[in-house]
Order: sequence, then structure tokens, then C-alpha cells
Amino acid sequence: MGKRLLFLAALLFAWVVVPAIPAQATFPGDNGAIAFRRFLNVERTWGAIFTIRPDGRGERQVTNPPFGYVDRDPDVSPDGRKIAFQRETVDCGADCNSSEVFVVNADGSQLRQLTEQAPGAVCGAAGTCNESPAWSPDGRYIAFARARGPIVDDTFESKGIYIMRADGSRVRQITQKTLPTLGEDFSPQWSPDGQKLVFQRNNKPGAVPADGIALWTINLATRRERIITPYPIEAGDTPDWSPDGRRILFHSNNSQNPDVSANLYTIRPDGTHLRQLTFETGGTVNYLGSSYSPDGTMITFGRRPETAGAADVFVAQANATRIRPVTRTALYDSYPDWGPAR
Repeated sequence: MGKRLLFLAALLFAWVVVPAIPAQATFPGDNGAIAFRRFLNVERTWGAIFTIRPDGRGERQVTNPPFGYVDRDPDVSPDGRKIAFQRETVDCGADCNSSEVFVVNADGSQLRQLTEQAPGAVCGAAGTCNESPAWSPDGRYIAFARARGPIVDDTFESKGIYIMRADGSRVRQITQKTLPTLGEDFSPQWSPDGQKLVFQRNNKPGAVPADGIALWTINLATRRERIITPYPIEAGDTPDWSPDGRRILFHSNNSQNPDVSANLYTIRPDGTHLRQLTFETGGTVNYLGSSYSPDGTMITFGRRPETAGAADVFVAQANATRIRPVTRTALYDSYPDWGPAR
């Protein structure tokens, strides 16, 4: 990267995080371990972050959440040394409902909570729900989704994309800044050049089309938003930018219609050249969250066969050919993020 580009990138980040008036991208490199979420019980009310090599060896449990908590949506830092993730309560009662962003070293040490409720606040009531973190290309910032206010008609008063420093400081809101909002934004991921974010937006009932689901991008310098996927395929769920920045990987059927299979697709960041990679039908087999490998030649994804009731992590060529399993357990493994070699 040239000195001029580095200088412009620095100016961009300063503008985003410290404005005058008050998101998993895969970054280029050699292929390292894959981080993923595993449910630790059949009820799926307890889950942790694991890592594993692409050949299925070297599996390691990274986080150890209390019972009733699920650690999910891992995002490996650009240097492969840290993992950001979401920890949410699933089975602890309404009075302790929470969803927060954490960071941990890849070896499981130095767990740190980055977001935190005000005293007495509860996620889904007067507090905030913080989720789906994503590292910036230089590792200095984290994009994430924050939901605020009460839930009315199954939607939050406000749910948008925010950016904070990697230590949890200087939080700034990026999308859904004006009330009343017409959509809920989440699952952000940075472009490899740091200039844009891609994210999923679920329209509220008052939007057009009502309850529509699609991927959007936002230019961080101009704040211009752009829809890039057609509503009928219901795109989203941890979209991932290819290391060269030319394509975005995602899966369809995010309304989870049981009669329709979720399949993998790619699209260019300008919304052109939509390409379907997998072709399951009937809802029996579903492809879940996915990620490019750091060298861009492969992808990893979760895949759930409904007949077995569980999911495993798989890898394949970037065009979804030569699919092979990485995990083989009776538990539920999904939402992998492919980190770089350290």
C-alpha cells in the first residue's frame, strides 16, 4: 500500500471515529485457523467459540461462557491474534437479558468486555443489545450493531451500525440515526480498503417493501448508503468481503422459510454480477454463515442438514466446489470466520 493511500486511510478513520459534530471482512494473508461457534448442549442455550485448522486438526475451545450464555459471531483480527465475538444470554430470565461485545486472545487468554449496559438496564428494554462485531483492516476499530429502546411489534426502536475503538472507547453511530427508523441494521463487515461497510438491513413493517431483507453498503466518507442485493433472495447473515475487495459472500433465505433452502451467493460491491454458488431446494439442507479464506482461494461455511438436526463447518473452493467437512460432531457448529496465519 502506497504512502498516499495510507495517509488517506488514516484521515478516513479519524473522520469516522472523531467527527466534528457528534460492523466480517477477510483480510489478505496466508490461511490460518477457522473460528466458529459451537452449541454445547442440544437445547442450544449454551455455546462457545472454538478454533480449528482447515484440515480438521488442532481443535481448541477458546471461550468458556457461563451456562445459559452463547458466544457467537466470532471475527478474527487482521493479525490473527484476537477474536471479537458476541456474548448473549439465552436462558437466564428476563431480568438478566444481555448481549455484549467481547474480545479474547486466540489462545483463550485476556478476555475483555468492550460494551456494557448502564446499571439496571436490560437488553430489549431501556438498555442496549450489542452484537456482530467486525475488525477494521488495521485492527484499530471494531464495527458492530447496537439495538436501543423497547421492542414494539417485534422490532427495536433503533438498531443501527456503530464503530468504536478496539478498546471499546469512542463509540459513534453510523446508520439509523434518525427516529423513527424504518429498518434494523446488523452484521457489518469492512471492505479490505477500510472505506466501506457492508451490512444486512431488515425493513420494518412501515418500510417499502415491508419486512424486506437485503444487503446494503455505506461509504464511510460520504455516508452514502446503497442497496446491493434484490429483496426476493433475502440476503445477509454475516456477509464477508473477499480479500481483494471484488466480491461479497452471503447466504439467502434469511427469513428462514422452512420450505426454502438457504444457499450461498456472491455479488460485486456495486450490486452487479449476482452469482449463486449452491443449489439446494426444499429446505432440507441449508447453508449458514460463511467466510473467505485469507488467500481468497477458498471459503468456509456452516451447513445444516435438517434430517440430522445439527450443523458442521465445511470448506470448499471459492466457487463452492470440492466441499469437505472440517468438523464432524453431534453438536451444532456454525458461523465460521477464517483467520490469517500468525
